[in-house]
Amino acid sequence: MPAEPIAQGATEGYPESTLQDLSGRSGIKRPEAEVGGGTLSFSASNTICLAAMLLAAAPKVWTRPPAAFQNAQQDAPRAKPDTDSDDAKAQAPIAVPLPKGKKLVLADGSFQMVREYSVEGDRVRYWSVERSAWEEIPAKLVNWDATRNAEGEQSKQDEELKAKIRASELAERLRGIDVDKSLEIKPGLFLPDGVGFYVLEDRLIFEMKQSLAANHLNKGREVTKILTGIPIIPSKQNLEVPGAHAAKRLKTAEPEFFMRPDDGREPRFQLLRLQVNGSHRVVETINLHMSGEQVHNVKEVEFQTWTPATGVFRYTVSEKLAPGEYAFVESTNEGINGYVWDFGIDPPGTKPQK
Repeated sequence: MPAEPIAQGATEGYPESTLQDLSGRSGIKRPEAEVGGGTLSFSASNTICLAAMLLAAAPKVWTRPPAAFQNAQQDAPRAKPDTDSDDAKAQAPIAVPLPKGKKLVLADGSFQMVREYSVEGDRVRYWSVERSAWEEIPAKLVNWDATRNAEGEQSKQDEELKAKIRASELAERLRGIDVDKSLEIKPGLFLPDGVGFYVLEDRLIFEMKQSLAANHLNKGREVTKILTGIPIIPSKQNLEVPGAHAAKRLKTAEPEFFMRPDDGREPRFQLLRLQVNGSHRVVETINLHMSGEQVHNVKEVEFQTWTPATGVFRYTVSEKLAPGEYAFVESTNEGINGYVWDFGIDPPGTKPQK
């Protein structure tokens, strides 16, 4: 069958190499240019044959993307992994509050936030909070009345903030305290509601622990009795607390003490100055005379007793305590209770013990 020409426009958009390939294999003639404005006719069989050839050659034509699409792919930014966004978030700058300053109000109604300022002649020198540098402006540019009002307002706000902070700290200290048993011994300072013996120093309350005092016989006198055979030599006993120094050390010479007994009784206390004797502290010396009489030697310190609330007792010293060792002892009908509340007063400048 003679080759028939392909219709004009049917091959538009296909590469030249493909058309040449199709023409050579099928014998189909490519369309010729129009002559004298006439049109060339073609049969349906030619059209079907051309379509089949184009489908067979589709992999060659369509597997190569257009140049514009390739350029777009090259220019498009590559997708970054999610870790980049996480790192960006992690490296994002954290908002930092501006440094606190005060307003230097100007005559035009604006203001400079300054840390401090001073008037030097007809100029004002100030430290700019915004630029972290010293600057100067003519004093006539400052509205001094507005500046003073701003300072007063700032001071008021500072005091309100301090009051809120104090109220918050007080609420934190009061957490868990039994309101029915609580006693405010100083403004904003409450005595613990538990039973015990407490000392107040520099607006801090400490619970004091008891130490056990024991009787020690003076062995020297007993040996003298045996050697001389004279039984009338008076005996001597010491009530001693182990250790040359109390564990509880105080810096103030005028401490205050509080007692909350478990049974509501009023203790019969003595405040004694202890004598250091080697590795012990002597609370009391007891001399037993030939007549059987006992003489108790102690160094007592005067103090006052107050009753700020039912079942609570407060003790204050009459005079400042000299550096040394002390103890509160409770007297009973049988004598001094062996359990004492001991403490020491350190000289000024003494480093705290570790």
